Amino acid sequence: MEHSAPVILFVDSELASTRGLRMELKRRGARVRVAAAVDDAKHLVEREPPDLVILDRAMSDGEHHEDLAVLFSSWCPQAAMVLLDSKPSPVPPELDLRLLFYGVKPVSPETLLDIIITAFPRHLEKPAAQKPRPGMVLCVDDDPQYLRSLSRTLTRHGYRVLSYEDSTRALEALGDVSPDVAILDIMMPGIDGLDLAEKIRERSGGRLPVVFLTALDSEEACYVGHEHGASYFLTKPVEPDKVLDVVDYLAADLDDDERAILKARL
Repeated sequence: MEHSAPVILFVDSELASTRGLRMELKRRGARVRVAAAVDDAKHLVEREPPDLVILDRAMSDGEHHEDLAVLFSSWCPQAAMVLLDSKPSPVPPELDLRLLFYGVKPVSPETLLDIIITAFPRHLEKPAAQKPRPGMVLCVDDDPQYLRSLSRTLTRHGYRVLSYEDSTRALEALGDVSPDVAILDIMMPGIDGLDLAEKIRERSGGRLPVVFLTALDSEEACYVGHEHGASYFLTKPVEPDKVLDVVDYLAADLDDDERAILKARL
């Protein structure tokens, strides 16, 4: 390859699912670039041709109307490619010699990491920096089904999760643990989410970020939430990637590039 450190371009509008993978590749010395739109990716390719493109074939292509795999094959004729799809589709013959992997989403980050390391064995075998300990998220919601779903999403993304259906128990737990972010429902019996946020702010000295994730949907509810110390206000139903974007921004060990990407999205 041309570069001692491989240039890896991720082209994907759903960035949360590969954020941990991108951070791991950076720790291993890769030069990682990210584009959430096709035209942005074209500019990055023109500025610095990648050694590997990891492409979500199913993303919206804006003004382009041809197969994205074919399009990127013409833009990056020397680059290897990992092609991800929403459903099984024929692989263009243009990619036969350069396609490292074709998979239908979701594809585990561990699988993708193994494929990439195999493609660049002399550059990415050992991480240059130690992987940080996963952050801890406190989740409080009196809807047990939604709480399980939220906990599962965060756990699969690598977080440690503390889940409580009762605000009083959540407050008691704060005496023994130090979460990195709290996700609270507002409408709960006993101590509601607004009061719980106030108590969390008092106990943490304002250091624990609070996110309200609630079925309430109004400008007044959003205003009141921020008045009670919320960093973000999300309305149910919400896409899991949106929740992960917010939690990653508040609690993940991100570099400046990843933080800037998230800030622009939020």
